[in-house]
Amino acid sequence: MKLAVTFVTLLLALLAALWIAFVRAPPPHEVCQRKADILRAEAGGEHGEAVDNLLDQYRLGCRKQAEALLQLRGKLVYARHAKCVMAARTLADAERCG
Repeated sequence: MKLAVTFVTLLLALLAALWIAFVRAPPPHEVCQRKADILRAEAGGEHGEAVDNLLDQYRLGCRKQAEALLQLRGKLVYARHAKCVMAARTLADAERCG
């Protein structure tokens, strides 16, 4: 009996570790905020109202795209994409994440 409980406990711990390593990812709004922050940094000192409006539209479109990716391709594909975007340093790197 103790062996079965130990086995089940180890199996659950392994599944939790795999979930955290491969499936857990930031939500779409955080991923899109990261892209917007990169875009703002690449825009330089041009932080006028027009740039803010453009960034709002960009975030909205990005969120819809990220949510569609999550629904259509699944959590594993989305997690890979989200982790790639969060690690990106330039907008070109973020867009290559697919």
